[in-house]
Amino acid sequence: MAYRRILRHMHGVRFPSKCYDAILLIQLRNGLRISEAVRTFLQFLKTKSVEVEVQLSKKRRPETRLAVIPKELHDVNLSECRELLEVDEKLLSRRLRRYCIETFGFNTHSLRYAFITYLLRQGVNPSIVAKITKHSKLDFILRYTQERVAEEILREMG
Repeated sequence: MAYRRILRHMHGVRFPSKCYDAILLIQLRNGLRISEAVRTFLQFLKTKSVEVEVQLSKKRRPETRLAVIPKELHDVNLSECRELLEVDEKLLSRRLRRYCIETFGFNTHSLRYAFITYLLRQGVNPSIVAKITKHSKLDFILRYTQERVAEEILREMG
């Protein structure tokens, strides 16, 4: 639902919103942290590669993971987004957090957990989900997603 909402919004806006929406799609499609999605997008702009090895955030030792550019972005003209190559990554991440809340009404980190929840509902083994998202603690993934599913069940019953 969020994916289609962001994608529809992206086709009706211009720079910088179009670029921000593309980054949010990358984040949601890969379960990345916002800073990782920014790095992935900037690397995509530089290389046009649809698979990017992205440097992870929140890791003591340097570590990377594979991020895949959503197919919906392969043919989108993002040339005007190249201006973002000159913007500091931390500043861009802060702008995206604010943009996401103001435009869509949710925070960027919820996109990471929407991806995790989606994978678990598709029957993907939680340990594989932890490997994909590079979570060091499987317990955190299970606890968080179980809380979200429980809240959704309560809402549906009401």
